[in-house]
Amino acid sequence: MSSCTKEANKKIIGIIGCGASGLAALKNFAAEDSLFKCVAFEQTASIGGTWVYTDDIDRDQYGLPVHSSMYKSLRSNLPKEIMELSGFPHTGVGDACYFPASYIQKYLNDFTDHFNLRPYIKFNHHVEKVRPINDSQWEVNVLNLQQKSKETFIFDALLICVGNPAIPDVKGSNIFSGKIMHSHSYRDADLFKGNSVLVIGCGASGLDISFGASKVADKVFLSHHNPRLMKLKIPSNYFHKTDVKEIVEDGVIFQDGSYEKIDTIVYCTGYTYKYPFLSNECGINVENNHMINIEYPTMAFIGVPRNTTGFYLFDFQSRIFKKILEGSVKLPDKREMLQDTYEEIEARLASGQRLKDLHALGKTKWAMHYYTTVSKFAGVEHPPPVLLQIYFDGLERLSEDFLNFRGDKYQIIDREHYKSLNLLY
Repeated sequence: MSSCTKEANKKIIGIIGCGASGLAALKNFAAEDSLFKCVAFEQTASIGGTWVYTDDIDRDQYGLPVHSSMYKSLRSNLPKEIMELSGFPHTGVGDACYFPASYIQKYLNDFTDHFNLRPYIKFNHHVEKVRPINDSQWEVNVLNLQQKSKETFIFDALLICVGNPAIPDVKGSNIFSGKIMHSHSYRDADLFKGNSVLVIGCGASGLDISFGASKVADKVFLSHHNPRLMKLKIPSNYFHKTDVKEIVEDGVIFQDGSYEKIDTIVYCTGYTYKYPFLSNECGINVENNHMINIEYPTMAFIGVPRNTTGFYLFDFQSRIFKKILEGSVKLPDKREMLQDTYEEIEARLASGQRLKDLHALGKTKWAMHYYTTVSKFAGVEHPPPVLLQIYFDGLERLSEDFLNFRGDKYQIIDREHYKSLNLLY
């Protein structure tokens, strides 16, 4: 078979989003020996997705929602061992394990150039609509932002590699006279100067922003239900509060009945997965979708599970989807996949999890079940258990010693073991 014929027979793959998950997918599908041709769409002019800092907070120069969540002081809350893409180790960083956002962005750009991925990426291209043409093809309508022209692409398969901030609908939000924002829109603590600030959520961004705000705000309240955080060393103007019951015009009522006058509310409540560009015909139910679109299994979502192995997951999932499209792995029939999904959801809800927890693997039995069953099914190597161990060790250290945990160092010994030490002691 001639090279021209081989090229013509390749399946055309579309990748939406060029953050870490999109780049991992592109690297796998654009390999020289690949059976695929790739086109990747990136709405901005830069590689890196959420790791790209911009002063824009809500809308960009084209009037589109800003995807970057970077703030000026951000440093990674995961060690480099969890933030390494396949085939591209971190180099020249000495003993450091936690880095500023600018380093991660540079790492992703270096990864892109090392594997020559940039030619496949259409920058400043906004995906407006995706719809299935039939069981095996997709129509993607795209706006070229610089040329202000619309284009239509046909793909044999799609990988979706984007996410969105999650803002809860709390009673009273509509009458609050102060400012309500998501951490997605936070850039610098100066906007809190002289304010009474409520930060809702106690993940890494919630702690970063609340501690940063305490340097300039009159008072900072952290609303959460994590008893471990009560041991944190905190400034004199920093207070722990229970979950929010209701927002009133000039403040907040908490679940314990207490009230605080508040000027600014910051939601640090994580990110959800909304895909406004997917037509209803795509058949996506976000709550129960981990990776494969069961209705149309030539569509995959990369990086949806959270509280897990970070960048490794992106490579793991895209390699599996590649094997499915190559035909070396055959999916169960639709009825079996739907039944399996239903049974897992019922079991997880019965165990006390909420709908919003279904994408969280964490230390649950479903985490190991996910990796074990999927690895066996697809014939790919199980993620090194040491990565999950380091991930959870890092989270524990964050809760125990937030001011110092980024000084920790991890050294992987083998797939099962690692050494950990705090560089500050």
